[in-house]
Amino acid sequence: MIWQLLSWFFLLMLLGWVTFPLAYHLFRKLPGRGFTLSRILGLLLWGFFFWLLSWLGILQNNKGGILLALFLVMLLSIWAGWKRWREIWGWVKDHWRLALAAESVFLLSFTFMTLVRASNPDATGTEKPMELAFINAILNSQTFPPHDPWLSGYSISYYHFGYILVGMLAKLTSTSGGVAFNLALISTFSLSALGAYGVVYNLLVSFGKT
Repeated sequence: MIWQLLSWFFLLMLLGWVTFPLAYHLFRKLPGRGFTLSRILGLLLWGFFFWLLSWLGILQNNKGGILLALFLVMLLSIWAGWKRWREIWGWVKDHWRLALAAESVFLLSFTFMTLVRASNPDATGTEKPMELAFINAILNSQTFPPHDPWLSGYSISYYHFGYILVGMLAKLTSTSGGVAFNLALISTFSLSALGAYGVVYNLLVSFGKT
């Protein structure tokens, strides 16, 4: 459990730094240059490439396919920052306090929600059993669309992109569906906290209050 927790955390952190050149390009008019949004952007793009290529039959739902989709995100980010490496590195050095604060927010929120879920990790009540079933169905589907966990021979007839994101991280970190369910809740909370911090930072700087 500890290994999966740490590998999940560092994978998200690394994804944010890898995607930052692309975020810098897309959000260059924001004071924070998209630094606090790069983790979310990278995860969404990664999931989109993996879902689309798997749905088209080009990739399979395994570690190789997931890594190839991640490689495409890396290529896109390299292309976006190819001529701006000095500018991007200079911005990071000038705004290291923002980077440190953002990483601290992510770490603290991740740790806090880990403690919360550790005290009550059961996937019971409301839609939690259904969500766990979707995660396990995606983990056990070789191709997309993923199999319906209740109706054999059919695919999931419900929105499931978020569960694909969970499945990607789970496969790369060799995490079971039950543990991935809780790590997904932890990640949602910590990424939301990081994004909210970024929104507040950009608003305050834009209006000259910092």
